[in-house]
Amino acid sequence: MSIGELFETGGRKKDRSHFRNMILIAKADGVVSDEECKLLHKMGHKIGLNEDQINEIIENPRKLAIQPPVDRHERFEQIIELVKMVHADGKIGENEEKVLERVAVGIGYKSLDDVDVESILALILRGEPTEVIMTELG
Repeated sequence: MSIGELFETGGRKKDRSHFRNMILIAKADGVVSDEECKLLHKMGHKIGLNEDQINEIIENPRKLAIQPPVDRHERFEQIIELVKMVHADGKIGENEEKVLERVAVGIGYKSLDDVDVESILALILRGEPTEVIMTELG
């Protein structure tokens, strides 16, 4: 653990944990597509990571601890972003579904059945941003 990691805030740890989950979804089918890679880099920059940090976490996502969201709103936002990642390459594979199920449980859902993935996906396909999806389904 680096000195910087010792002083990370809880929010930063949650961001990195969510980033880790996004990587696990992207890697679930054995290939990180260009679309998935772009989404990962965009998210990494959004949470304040530089290119080296992004690439290091992509290479070794399991080095980061899981830090589940503390409230329903944050959990729902994360699951929407995870569904976006599952669909980033235009297809949803069986392994991606299995990882999504495990991650959903890891962030606080009882199972993936507690998430209306079809409605989230429909709104993603319609081009709606996360905030709109949260408003419409939250």
